[in-house]
Amino acid sequence: MADEDPADVFAFPDFDQSSKWLTLSSESNNQFFNTNFQDSSQSIEGYVGIEPTNTVANEFFKLPDSLLPVDFNEANETSFQDGSIPEPLHDVNLRDLDVFDDSWLQSNELKNTEAEFKTWDAFLVPDIPQLPPLFITEAGPGAYDAALKSAKNPLSVGDTKANVVQTNPYLAALLALAFGRGSVFFAWDEKKASFAPSLDGMRISGYSSEVLQSFQKNCLECGKSTRFLSAYVQATYQTHSGAVRIALTRAIDIILFAIQELLGNRSSEVRSLLQLQSFVQPIQSLLAYSKSLVVKASKAKTDEQILSLIFREAQAVEHSNALLSEVMREILSRVSEPWAQFAEKWIGAQPEEGIPLTKKEPGNGFVKVEKVAIMDDSGFETEESDFVLDEGRMPEFVPSEVALAMFETGKTLRLLRTHHPEHPLCQMGLVVSSKPPALRWHFNWKSIGGFQEDVKNYESRLFGSIQQEPTEVRATYSATETLDEGYGLQFYGQGEAQLEGLLLASITALNQPPTVNAEKDNLSKLLETRLFDDSVTENAISDFSPHWSSIPYHSFGPLVAAQARLINREYMKLLFTAHQLKKHLSLQKQFHLLGNGMFCSRLSHALFDPNLDTAERQAGVALSGGVMGLRLSGRDTWPPASSELRLALMGVLAESYLPSTSEGISRPEGTADLPGDISFAVRDLSPEEINKCLDPGSLEALDFLRLSYKPPSPLSPVFTPVILLKYDKIFRLLLRVLRMLYVTEQLFQDTISRTSRWHDIDNASVRFRFEAQHFVSSISAYFFETGIETPWQWFEKWLGDVQVNLMKFELEPDKARIISPEELREEHERMLDKIMHTLLLRKRQQPIMKLLEDIFALILKFSKIARSEASGKGTSSKGAQSSYKSLYDAFKKKVDVFITVCRGLLEKGGHTVKPVRFDLINDGKHGESVKEENTIDRLLIKLEMSGYYGHSRS
Repeated sequence: MADEDPADVFAFPDFDQSSKWLTLSSESNNQFFNTNFQDSSQSIEGYVGIEPTNTVANEFFKLPDSLLPVDFNEANETSFQDGSIPEPLHDVNLRDLDVFDDSWLQSNELKNTEAEFKTWDAFLVPDIPQLPPLFITEAGPGAYDAALKSAKNPLSVGDTKANVVQTNPYLAALLALAFGRGSVFFAWDEKKASFAPSLDGMRISGYSSEVLQSFQKNCLECGKSTRFLSAYVQATYQTHSGAVRIALTRAIDIILFAIQELLGNRSSEVRSLLQLQSFVQPIQSLLAYSKSLVVKASKAKTDEQILSLIFREAQAVEHSNALLSEVMREILSRVSEPWAQFAEKWIGAQPEEGIPLTKKEPGNGFVKVEKVAIMDDSGFETEESDFVLDEGRMPEFVPSEVALAMFETGKTLRLLRTHHPEHPLCQMGLVVSSKPPALRWHFNWKSIGGFQEDVKNYESRLFGSIQQEPTEVRATYSATETLDEGYGLQFYGQGEAQLEGLLLASITALNQPPTVNAEKDNLSKLLETRLFDDSVTENAISDFSPHWSSIPYHSFGPLVAAQARLINREYMKLLFTAHQLKKHLSLQKQFHLLGNGMFCSRLSHALFDPNLDTAERQAGVALSGGVMGLRLSGRDTWPPASSELRLALMGVLAESYLPSTSEGISRPEGTADLPGDISFAVRDLSPEEINKCLDPGSLEALDFLRLSYKPPSPLSPVFTPVILLKYDKIFRLLLRVLRMLYVTEQLFQDTISRTSRWHDIDNASVRFRFEAQHFVSSISAYFFETGIETPWQWFEKWLGDVQVNLMKFELEPDKARIISPEELREEHERMLDKIMHTLLLRKRQQPIMKLLEDIFALILKFSKIARSEASGKGTSSKGAQSSYKSLYDAFKKKVDVFITVCRGLLEKGGHTVKPVRFDLINDGKHGESVKEENTIDRLLIKLEMSGYYGHSRS
């Protein structure tokens, strides 16, 4: 060691132009390390000689079974449509390398080079003799090695027994190790699934083993991560995983391929350990993070969970590492493509390939098909398949309002395709010709602004095409569809020469070699330009970008909102015109809500009038040809038979129906067709409710009677089973009120009519008669005027504004508010909720309704006694009068309690209704919880303006 020049020991060999020290071929997927070191022809004393070996077999595409992960994901839900397995881009055969150059063994003459130590002083003043170096660092690596080998251990390093290996092979082995390839210095341990050094205490000249240990450990971890990711790529490709998982695997494959290519291009630039460290550090950081990402993604069970995971990871590394932030944004864009493509097809922005999604399928993605309960004409609940939003399959980064608008838009589009397949929006050629922008991520304001402008132009083009005449629209999308005709096989009608020319052209095209140097994607370009860029800093992302919480809204919201506006506008137009929405709503107001005076009069007489002919069949008695009714007030047998119902209620609905003036129908009397085939039917009751109906004097005597209405299929989003059930509950209560109005009017006839035989009426009965009539009339006036008419008028006004806006041609949300069928249903249901709250039909108002029913029951009991007295069958004894007095006291007490409860409700104020949901289509503002006006004071004014019950209580 003393005779050798230390500069010669540490010097790197020169590289000529014909060979490289470490080369990765970038023109092929199989990339191999080639070493061609030109080392000194004379061995150096103190170096450990190791015979060059080659331990890798020629099985290039075989991976040891021990390298396969234990379990990446067993829950593979979505499979590839085709059976092909993608080929990995990177070289999966990570074979060991021969890092030594044995060309010096074949040379006959050994060159004896004299080592020379060069200093700056000798260069500046060559004529002055140089002094011996004062510091050990100035003496070169030879002196440092001698100090390390000294038995006295002057440096206190304790590295006297370390094996010194050649520098260039060691650097080559470390670089190969960084990409998962073994060498004579590092071998792969299959049991531990990790690389291990072949020599203990291995070092190179000029460095201690402790100094090299940290960097060597990084290379070992980098190689381990590379092998793990390579095994993950192969395993995922072979198991036919879901589309999102395959997209993530493809991104990992591209990262490995890019690193492999970059290492090959930069391998000849490595001259020192620091230079090698600058190459390995970014690679190790990227591969370690990729491994961590893969491990986390392997625990996810669905594609949507993987998307949510990658979104969180991309958000987490935004300010930690500039390169990782850009890489994660690109990975997020790539793995979101399958989900975005399905969303585009669902909302109608792109045509559906293959078999379209129907209600007969189990569903796909965030759309599932479930059985929904629907009440049929007989009152029985049936189940029908319908599309349902699967919130668990929607990625968590999608805002709830965007997800809801996306689902409802697709659902409305399929209703449009089902009932109006000829509509322009159902012709995908017209939609594609309008050039809809793609649904993808936009991370900065510049990209978001461009995307919004593209959406606006697309919406204008498509809206203009829809407004054209049908013939023009047909010509437009027909011309678009013919663009693809050139891709078909056109043999019929062709001559022999033309067929021969087509065949020769096909042969020529097939003989062309495949394109190898395809254009690199964004992820490869990003790694190529930024992986080893020294100018990259933590603040390299200078684009002014929105907060991550709003990026999904700006990336997906504009296109979803535009598509929703177009589809909802057209479907709502058809609801108002072709399907006569207002006509069906008017039908509910007239019959279910007893808004038709003629219907109320006809129904009241048919049910209660004792003067009509009976429809009851009697043995030996023929039915008369007069007007027949059920005569509830004058019969003892109940309930009526179905034949009696048909005879008594025949023609009541058809003859009472009043078409709206907007329909422009001048109908003769009794010739109008009833929308929805509305008719009387029998309600399905429980055994307890049936027992109550058997008594004609009970309040529940008519609870079996209902109106059967079946909305047309296009109107099913507006008239849902829940809404029809609410209409039925309101109708049952109003039917009881209608009966109470008739009973109280009959009380006056029983007392003051000339035919009445009740002459000696006591004071309690007179008071009962007046107060009962006042109470029932006040309740009915409050129910019909405040409870029904006020909310309905507001709803009709709102509906008229919606119809006016639909006929406008502006697309701006502030000029024409577009309402979706789902929003119309919500407003319809909100109106019914207001009515039910005013009519005391809500669940929390059951105690008040029970109190009101008790009051009605007392009035019915008194009316039965009064009818008996008026017919002369009663007894005007003192015992009967005491019973009247007890009934009156009970009635007065119940009314007093009822008024007290109403005063308590008045003090609580109005009730809070659920807020209007986020309006993505129009103004984009959240609705606030609104406190409805408390109208119970109007009932209190009607009941006791003079404070009668309050004075009597005191």
